[in-house]
Amino acid sequence: MAFDAREQLANIAVVADETARMARDFRAWPEAHWWRQTYCPGWNAADVVAHLATGADFYAQVITAGRAGTPQPPWGVADVAAFRQRRAAEARRLIEGGPAALLEGFERQAATLQEVLTSLQEADLGKVAWHPRGLVPIGCWVGMRLNELVIHDWDIRQPHEAAASLSPTALPAMLTVLPELQQQFLEQRLANGLDGVYILRTGEAAWAFMIQGTTVTYHAAAPPQFDACLSADAETLILLTMGRADMTAKRQSGALAITGDVEKGQRLCEVLFRTF
Repeated sequence: MAFDAREQLANIAVVADETARMARDFRAWPEAHWWRQTYCPGWNAADVVAHLATGADFYAQVITAGRAGTPQPPWGVADVAAFRQRRAAEARRLIEGGPAALLEGFERQAATLQEVLTSLQEADLGKVAWHPRGLVPIGCWVGMRLNELVIHDWDIRQPHEAAASLSPTALPAMLTVLPELQQQFLEQRLANGLDGVYILRTGEAAWAFMIQGTTVTYHAAAPPQFDACLSADAETLILLTMGRADMTAKRQSGALAITGDVEKGQRLCEVLFRTF
C-alpha cells in the first residue's frame, strides 16, 4: 500500500495514549462541562464523547470483519442509512445515561478497539474495511481514529480556551497520518481540471500528490518539478485539512503560502480545505 506500514502500526500506541489522556480529562470535568457547546455546530461535549464512543465500537467491528475478508457494516445493518440511524441511537442511549454512562462507554469501547488495533499485523493493513464512503484499507483506520480523537478533543476545548491547540503529544504522529487523510479527501472531492503535481510542505516534511483527472497518486517525497506548493506549519495544515480553519484567513495572515502556479494552488486549496 502507499503509506508506511511501520508508521501506521506505531501510531496504535499513540491512539492508546491519547485515549487515556482524554479519559483522564473527562473524569476531572465538573458536570456542567458535559453540556458546554463545542466547535461542532449543535453539539455539546456529551454529544462529542458519545460520537467518539460509538466510533470506537464501529471501528472495532468493521476492522474485525475486514481483516477476516468479509467487509461489512457494523451492528448487522444493511446500508449507510441504517448505519447512521443505529449509530445515532447508540449515541442517544449513552447520553441519556448521563456523564457516568458516557465515560464508561467511551472507555469500554475504546479498550475494545485498542485490543483490535494492537492485534493487527502488517499483512492485515492492506485489507479493506467497510466505511460509509466506501472500502478503506485497514492501515488507514489507525490514523483515522487518531485524527478523530485529536480533532474532537480540539472541538471540545476550542470555544472555551483562548488559544486552543492540538494535542502536542499527538502532533508528530498526526503529521504522519495527514497525507492519508488528504488523499482520501481528494479522491472523494475531485472533479476534472486540476491535473498536475502538488507539494504539501510543513517544516522539513514534504510530500506530493499527482492528479490526473480524478486519479490521485501519493508520493512520499516531494519531486523537484511541481505545479504548486502549499506550505504551512503542522498545526495549521492539519486544521485546514480537517475544516477547522479558514483558508483565506490563513493566506492573508501568512500562515499558509502558495508558491509556483498560485492559481492552481488556490484551486487545490478550495478542494482540499473545506470549512467544517
